[in-house]
Amino acid sequence: MSEGKSRADLHCHSTASQLAKLGVQRAVGLPECATRPEEVYELAKRRGMHFVTITDHDTIAGAITLADRSDFFVSEELTARFKDEPQAVHVLCWGITPDDHHVLQELSGDVERCAEYLHSNEIACALAHPFYAVEAPLAPRHRRRLAELFPIWETRNGSRARELNQPAAVYIETRGGTGVGGSDDHAGVDIGRTYTETPHADTVEGFLEQIRAGSAKGCGEQGSAAKWAHSALAIALRVLGVGDGDGIDPRAVLMLAERVVRQGQERSSDHRVDLDPDDARRLLRAWLASVELGVDAQGLLELMQSDGFSHADLYRRARRCHERKLERAVNGAVRAITGGESLAPAAAALLEACTAAIPYVPPTVYLASEKSKLVERSGEPTRVALFADAVGGMHGVTHTLDELRERGVPGFEVEVIGTDAHVDRRLPAAVELDVPFYPGLKVGVPSLPDVAEAVAEGRYELVHLCSPGPAGVAGALVAHVMGLPVAGSYHTELAAYARVRTGDPALGEAMTATLGAFYGRCWVVMTPSESADWSVRSLGVPPERIRRWGRGVDLDRFSPQRRADGLLPGAVNVLYAGRLSREKGAELLADAFLAAAARDPRLHLVLAGGGPEEERLRERLGERGTLLGWLDGDDLARVYASADVFLFASRTDTFGQVVLEAQASGLPVVAVDEGGPSGLIEDRVSGRLCEPDVDVLAAAVLELAGSAALRTRFARAARDAAARHSWRHSLGQLAEGWMQALGLSPAAFEETRRAA
Repeated sequence: MSEGKSRADLHCHSTASQLAKLGVQRAVGLPECATRPEEVYELAKRRGMHFVTITDHDTIAGAITLADRSDFFVSEELTARFKDEPQAVHVLCWGITPDDHHVLQELSGDVERCAEYLHSNEIACALAHPFYAVEAPLAPRHRRRLAELFPIWETRNGSRARELNQPAAVYIETRGGTGVGGSDDHAGVDIGRTYTETPHADTVEGFLEQIRAGSAKGCGEQGSAAKWAHSALAIALRVLGVGDGDGIDPRAVLMLAERVVRQGQERSSDHRVDLDPDDARRLLRAWLASVELGVDAQGLLELMQSDGFSHADLYRRARRCHERKLERAVNGAVRAITGGESLAPAAAALLEACTAAIPYVPPTVYLASEKSKLVERSGEPTRVALFADAVGGMHGVTHTLDELRERGVPGFEVEVIGTDAHVDRRLPAAVELDVPFYPGLKVGVPSLPDVAEAVAEGRYELVHLCSPGPAGVAGALVAHVMGLPVAGSYHTELAAYARVRTGDPALGEAMTATLGAFYGRCWVVMTPSESADWSVRSLGVPPERIRRWGRGVDLDRFSPQRRADGLLPGAVNVLYAGRLSREKGAELLADAFLAAAARDPRLHLVLAGGGPEEERLRERLGERGTLLGWLDGDDLARVYASADVFLFASRTDTFGQVVLEAQASGLPVVAVDEGGPSGLIEDRVSGRLCEPDVDVLAAAVLELAGSAALRTRFARAARDAAARHSWRHSLGQLAEGWMQALGLSPAAFEETRRAA
């Protein structure tokens, strides 16, 4: 302790602060504070406070019970309003009498008169958390006037993060004022850990005189999301306990988190609390077990009150437990999928893995939203968080995202978020796993707190989800909790992929249910083709929430002018570009080509891509095929233009980006008449659309191989068709879809979702 100094925590609460004004408490029907006045006093003295006070909201009922103690002074946190305006502030009034309290309450509708009374009666006072919007946000003119009315500001509030305290410290210091500190404790955990220090004073009156004279400074801990979470837990443990029983309801957890964040923005709402306290008890019980501290509810409170306790350390422990259990749960889910077992145990394990992190998500979001209010953003583009998984392995999606990032979306500022290297904001992967049935393709699983922090601190106004991968699902959960509009894009027929790659109809049905739940929560779902529209409708998404987001092609990059005779090895080169996998029709592709090559030995198959079927195709094709591996840039464009026919046997593509690139390169296409390619090719005009049959596809390849004139005619029509697909038009469609999502109210979205 500093020599010759005196200390007091000038901002803390007791059970007299009953009416919860923040969503953290109101979400589960808790009082604002559950700490008895006597306990406040005992904790303050134990933490080395020379003097003690209690500043309950607009009441001195708790403080008055300790008024007979020589080192205690009665105080309150007064809610005072700007006369005839919606703005209100909190003023800490120290060392007051019951008569002072009554007068201040009568004057509380006019902050000017309150200040006049306080100063004329020489009552020490300070403006509490000056950059916190008690009700309506304060304008610059309000703060200028407050600096004139109150030369002392609270610049170190123990429940607010450093970034939220700093503006007040800078503001008042530049005006020659004084900064003080207090814990703003509501849970009986952090009393005395943030405080005000003055030169030595023997009495309460002497201490308050030092404050009035400006000989004071705020000291001690500042706030954090972890501190908020632990305070909420402590209040709930005090009031509700943990009860008995097992299991938590995921829907109740989501509702609880949503309520905390959304009602945290409402300062005086009478919003009805419809959560059962037992839901909160179950979550408390599950969290306490998940962090593996080996203590009961009382033991946790004692731990948080103990000397040397660190909110950061407990948060790190919870994160480690979350990440360790997340790894086990995800690996268990993969084993269940590959072994054809039930996913129910894996789903339960995943919920258990997230339990340790759940309490930290709402305060992370809430504190970040408070920080964002300090930044003026008027006139700036709308910020979009675009979540993508396995960016390096999903080449069609990767190419689209590359174009989006390079060209931009009119009116929007977009950041791609994921665990891969090719993103704008990279999340650390708590777990890295091999995608089942797809050797070589890995996907990262981010922790829930990392996703919450990224979305909240990014100040995004819209979340876009590319797929129901780990990052996408976590992004969807956080966006829902924050009440952000969510747009989704349907890139891949994942249910069909699951059926094709595993041969298990039950897994396909499970994937369909997963996709329905994922896209059903999107306010707008954007698809690249009419066939994809039908797929999304079959998931239960109503037609009015489905919009087109087509793809584009760069006609300068993909052009017949890039043809280089002799670049490819065959006399008549049949090209395929993309993933070499079962769901992309690799078997049908090889069968059809070999059937055609048996009748025309001039044919040679060139494969530009890679994937799990690569070695099998190499063995089957032998000298009739050449595998180039993955190509991009000018190398890929030259290969397109130098081939003679493009063969595409996939039945699961939602669009067919490689088909469009082949058309732009002046290459006639033979494709299966299913999915996205059906909308890109006009049969016998710009290419051939065929049944998914070996002989039919082989015949179409032979027809084109045998007629240079037919290839030329189809190629010209294909090039003309590709010209209608510009990236400018594509990204304009994306912007329109986002604007539709932003234009919906949460109530309107919920109404359409329930009607679906």
